Amino acid sequence: MKHRFASKSLPILLAALVLVATGCGSNASNNETSASNGNSSGTNETTVNGSGSAWKGTINMFAQSYTPDAKNITGLKADQHKLRALADEYEKAHPGIKISFVDEEFKDYTQTVRVKAAAGELFDVYWAQWADLNGTLPKGIAEDLTEYFNKPNPYIPDKATWQEAMNNTVMNETASPDGKHYNINGDYVATAFFYNKDLFQQVGIKEAPKTWAELIDDNKKLQAADIVAMSQAPDYSWFQRHFLTDFYAKDFDKVAGFDKAPGVSSLDEAVAISKGLLNTKDPRFMGWWPIFKQLTDTWKKDYLTADPAVVGTNARNDFLAGKTAIFYDGSWLPNNAMDAKIKFNLGSFNFPVLSAADTPLTTGEDASGAVGGPNAAFQFAVATPEADKSMKEKGKKEAVIDWLQFIGTPEHVEQIVNENGTFVPTWPGTKPNESMKELASQASKELKAISVGNSSPNLGKDLQRTFGLYLSGNIDLNKATTSVQKALDAALKEYKTKNNTDFSQY
Repeated sequence: MKHRFASKSLPILLAALVLVATGCGSNASNNETSASNGNSSGTNETTVNGSGSAWKGTINMFAQSYTPDAKNITGLKADQHKLRALADEYEKAHPGIKISFVDEEFKDYTQTVRVKAAAGELFDVYWAQWADLNGTLPKGIAEDLTEYFNKPNPYIPDKATWQEAMNNTVMNETASPDGKHYNINGDYVATAFFYNKDLFQQVGIKEAPKTWAELIDDNKKLQAADIVAMSQAPDYSWFQRHFLTDFYAKDFDKVAGFDKAPGVSSLDEAVAISKGLLNTKDPRFMGWWPIFKQLTDTWKKDYLTADPAVVGTNARNDFLAGKTAIFYDGSWLPNNAMDAKIKFNLGSFNFPVLSAADTPLTTGEDASGAVGGPNAAFQFAVATPEADKSMKEKGKKEAVIDWLQFIGTPEHVEQIVNENGTFVPTWPGTKPNESMKELASQASKELKAISVGNSSPNLGKDLQRTFGLYLSGNIDLNKATTSVQKALDAALKEYKTKNNTDFSQY
């Protein structure tokens, strides 16, 4: 399966290192158009095939993180009402149509989708990762929305097609190998350095750092003033992406091309390791460790060798309590800050673009978006009649599409995403919440991230352990390199045995 920075478990753990997904909508064809007009209210009926007949009934929707007024889903804000308000507005304009939101937490959401689809009982509109719809989930359970994207959305009168209102980069990157779109994608998981503006001002730092050198310098200023610059576990799986995506930028197509499919799969990774590309034999692979150690040398040492998953909450709480000045985290942190009622001004800045002065290994690639991606919660698919028997009702598909068109406008995407506050809206013309305005540019970056750890269940753990020992000063770079290569060799052997792979054919 292709490696994506996506949710590993489905209910939504908004305060943890779990990333969820975006939404999907579509437009009706010329012969199956919605009768709604170009304003936000639409009309009172949804016509079917131009016959003037109207479908009436209930559209059920699993909106994931955006479920309004949820009582049964862990981590959702109690005062999240926007999607319900839009549904009420839609119902008023379309008498006889009701929008019902599924307020349920699923232990294994992917399996739930499979089972419900097999029984013909899938939700009319449901959350699903674009990567899963393109390959992991069964084919034929989600409508191909491409034709609707290529036609007008009656609620966006100034655009010739619905797709023109969407983020073009995201559309290109999330399309299936044959160019189809199975969901509507409106938000983005971003990661960044969040900082305490008050502590920065205490030491005379007037603005967030824009370069790697400035980041190191600011950390040293904070340290010299007896302020803890940073205190967290250095997550190898996250930080490697920034550096490797930059260093290997010119070789991305080579690394990702062994299996002839988009993205870097576990097979691509294994082959690249076997060929000495993603391997300590290539100077780029370990070349970023000393650079990153420049930063962690200014951190408090308490968490350097810890498992990020174990100490992540404690480290985050230290930052929210004002005990540390900078914390690297996901776009959910502002929500955490609001819940914690922080007593300082919060700011954020992207991972800096490296320069030749920082390292000769850099390509100058902006890898600020390499950790996140359009894998958040506004990803909505429409069930097919095979997966949802109620979609066989005459006119229901057109009604469901019309509902998605209604919420799938820049204005409504911005309102829905920003009320939740965990992700960044991506569509042109939308603005994120003030605390994440610096992160919005990540949504326009190509999804060409490179990382290692997907070819073996133990590889990521082995790399994290060695990374922490090196950064804490317990081992030097030579010993770290030897240990990393040993872990890579073990992962390669395991992959070859388990998958009966002949690397010489690549």
